[in-house]
Amino acid sequence: MGRPPSNGAPSFRFTAQEVVEMEAILQDHNNTMPARELLDALAEKFSNSEERKGKMMVQMKQVWNWFQNKRYAIRAKSTKPPVKLSASPNFQIEPNTVRNVPQPVATAVVAPNAAPAVKLSNFTLASGSVGKGPDASIMEFEAKSSRDGAWYDVANFLSHRHLETGDLEALVRFSGFGVDEDEWLNIRKCIRQRSLPCEASECVAVLPGDLILCFQEGKEQALYYDAHVLDAQRRRHDVRGCRCRFLVRYDHDESEEIVPLRKVCRRPETDHRLQQLHALKDAAAQVAQQHLQRASGDSMNGATGAQQGQIPATLQKHQISS
Repeated sequence: MGRPPSNGAPSFRFTAQEVVEMEAILQDHNNTMPARELLDALAEKFSNSEERKGKMMVQMKQVWNWFQNKRYAIRAKSTKPPVKLSASPNFQIEPNTVRNVPQPVATAVVAPNAAPAVKLSNFTLASGSVGKGPDASIMEFEAKSSRDGAWYDVANFLSHRHLETGDLEALVRFSGFGVDEDEWLNIRKCIRQRSLPCEASECVAVLPGDLILCFQEGKEQALYYDAHVLDAQRRRHDVRGCRCRFLVRYDHDESEEIVPLRKVCRRPETDHRLQQLHALKDAAAQVAQQHLQRASGDSMNGATGAQQGQIPATLQKHQISS
């Protein structure tokens, strides 16, 4: 299905001790992103450890990405999706059957007394209405940084402005970053509804040709970038969950990589695809149940008929003996 990365550079990994420390911090923060100062302190502490000092520097963005990945994973496990699919990889559906179905229009819930709203494609941004709490009714967004081309969660939209070209920009504060990292970004090109981490049962909805947000790990950094799925290798699931693999091509550097589902975040537009897949699977299960009931009924009727056929012979034997 393709080739793995060929640059030969080892991927950056946190040590087990570093992971334990970050997990404890995330738990203390109730699964919210720690402040920038704490992330900087962790990066400096890890860089000065005996295992890393003089060998490899840990960057703040690497620490930030670990927290974002962990938050995504916890959110995917704790939040029940509106559609639940079987984890069986044997359920097949033609890609064009679901890809060409019109997608629902997303609408955001705007907080009362919020700052003036900004129209963004099919939904609305309200300054100060995003990222202020766990309220699931408020739509979450991600933005593409002009500094590195990667996508980050949005904490707040601070302001907006109209350019002479007619384009509209928003002043974005990224989740986990401070005022020094605020950016003016083109709303149409660089801001969108947040991508969704995939549960193991949702691998059937990731199809070749899809735009996804994919976690690219390199020697010096690990960031989320846009990518397109080139091929999907379906594998039987086991106790570890989804074992499928996806060949992706990153949009920013045209590199190709084979990745597991845990590195893939699907776009919200695929929700409708999941609903259709679920409906088709339910229909198939209902048909199978009807066949089972019909076969069971025929079996019962056959047994009853056989018993009724034995009654006259029994009575005849009784009459003869008497």
